[in-house]
Amino acid sequence: MSLAELLERNRTFLLGRTPQPLPPPESTSQLVVACYDPRLDGLLRGALGLDEGRAFVIRTAGAAVTPASDPLRSIALAVYLFGVQSIFVIGHTNCRMATFDTARFIEAFRARGVLRDAFGADDLRAWARASPDPKRGVQASIAALRGAACLPRDLEISGLILDDASGALEVVVRPGETLPGATVQASAEVEALREVQESEVAEAKGVRGAPEPPRAEPARAPTHAPSAVPELTKVLAAAGSFVQTVAAHATWRHELEMLRAELHTERNPVTRVRRIDAFVRKTVADSREVAAAFERLRHEAQRTDVHLDESLLLELLRRAIMGEKP
Repeated sequence: MSLAELLERNRTFLLGRTPQPLPPPESTSQLVVACYDPRLDGLLRGALGLDEGRAFVIRTAGAAVTPASDPLRSIALAVYLFGVQSIFVIGHTNCRMATFDTARFIEAFRARGVLRDAFGADDLRAWARASPDPKRGVQASIAALRGAACLPRDLEISGLILDDASGALEVVVRPGETLPGATVQASAEVEALREVQESEVAEAKGVRGAPEPPRAEPARAPTHAPSAVPELTKVLAAAGSFVQTVAAHATWRHELEMLRAELHTERNPVTRVRRIDAFVRKTVADSREVAAAFERLRHEAQRTDVHLDESLLLELLRRAIMGEKP
C-alpha cells in the first residue's frame, strides 16, 4: 500500500464520522507480549477475551523480549505509569521465526543493497532471536523480563502458546515457576550482583541527601566480582577481550585510561554506568574491530541461562576495565 492509498483510505474512514476524543487514561493491570505476525490480528484479542483498550498489547517478532530492547522500555513505562501487574508472553504454534530461513534473509537484504556487516558479527539467527521451538522463545522472553533491573519483582509473569488454528492456549510457564534449564548458581550470582548495585544506588542517594524509605535490612551481598560460574566467567572473558581490543587502538588507549581513572574515583553507580555506556558507544561507532568485540560480548551474555540485562552487562564490563578478577 502506498502513501496515496493510505490517505485515500483515511478519507473514506472520515466520511460521516463525528470526531470523538479519546477517553482519559486509565490504569491497566494487564500487558500482553505477542508475536507481530499479522495473521494473528483477528484471533489474538478474541482468544484472550480482551476488550479493546483493556490491556496493553506489545507485538514483536516471535514475541521476543531481550535485555535492553525497546519492548522492555515500553513494558517498564506501562508498569509504572499505568499500573500493570500481570504480563503474559504469548507465542504461537506456526510462528515463522521457528522456521527462520537464514539464506533467504541474506538474499533479501543483499538485493536491497544492505551489507552483511550491518547486522553485526553475531549469527543471524541469534540477531533475529529466532527459536526452533516457540516454547523456548517464550521461556527466553520471560527470563529477560525476570532479569530486568528496571522491573519490580512482584510482577506476575506467565508464558503461553496460542494454537493459531483452534485458538486454544497452553500454559508454558506459570508466575514464579522455575524456568527449565535455569542455572541456579549463576542466577544466585547475578542476584547478588544486582543487590550490590541496588545497595550502591541507595548509598549514592544517601550521599546526595535523598531520603530513603524504611526497609528491612537485606542479607549482605558479596562485594567482590561474581565467582567462577562458567556462564559469567565466559562473559567476563569476553568483556576483557573487548577492553583489550579498545586498548590496542592508539586513538582510544588514552581515553580508556582516563575512563579507568574516572571510574576509580566515581562513587555514584548510575554515573559510572552512564560513562561506560557513552564510552562503548563512541568506540563501537569509530572502529569495526571494537564493534565486533562488543557484539561478541553481547552474544556471550545472551547465551547464558541467566539472561544478563544491560545494566549488569555494563557492570561486568566495568570490572573488566578496572582489571577485577572473578
